[in-house]
Amino acid sequence: MKKKFAYTAIFFTAYCVFVLALMPASWLMAQIKLPKNVAVSAVEGTVWHTRILQVMVDDVVINQVQSSLSLMSVLMLDPKLDITFGNALVNGPEGKLIISGLLSDMVVEDAQINLAANTVATRLNLAIDIIAHEKLQLNIERFIIGAPICSELEGTLQWRNAAITAFEEKVKLGGLAAKLTCDKGEIIADVEPNNNLGLSYRAQIKQGGRFTGSGYLTPGTKFPEQLKATLSFLGKPDNQGRYRLKI
Repeated sequence: MKKKFAYTAIFFTAYCVFVLALMPASWLMAQIKLPKNVAVSAVEGTVWHTRILQVMVDDVVINQVQSSLSLMSVLMLDPKLDITFGNALVNGPEGKLIISGLLSDMVVEDAQINLAANTVATRLNLAIDIIAHEKLQLNIERFIIGAPICSELEGTLQWRNAAITAFEEKVKLGGLAAKLTCDKGEIIADVEPNNNLGLSYRAQIKQGGRFTGSGYLTPGTKFPEQLKATLSFLGKPDNQGRYRLKI
């Protein structure tokens, strides 16, 4: 009886693996209820190796998404996906990440994402119109989804060789970086203060993707000369020479 039970269990396990191996990724994707701002097109492959031509989040297009599902993680009842997307020859974000916790609280680890700086700049309610140049590099060591957005976050955001075009003039800003954390379920980005702009700023991403932030701009000796004429748009400085910034 025990041998018969063991054979049945082995057969059932092998059958489940076989079914999963042949299951079309497009069928599985059709069973998933995506957020209203997310659209997926041209899904190919199986659940083990999936290829998606495009994923659109709002108006941001992510090209050439590929995912690989680990068999061992499935057997351990914690499916783990290795995901890559984009490349240097196509527009849009480029990067890689690992997703686990699909059966509980989703966890993102070892994420490295490059994104055009202007993609973010166009979503900010700035006092003047600008075009942001170069790329932002997002590195996430660990991110756990929670309410309303996160329960844990450890990462950094870097803007190397930062530059903007304002009033038809391109201005180099130097390097900017921010530390990413989670506080009361909201994503927090604290700009590292050692920068050419004299910028100290804390940004918050709230439920629904709402963005708020506040800080100061304290022009020093390294402050770009071309931007000094624009400081009047920020109002008057306080008694410490700081211009208040708030979005």
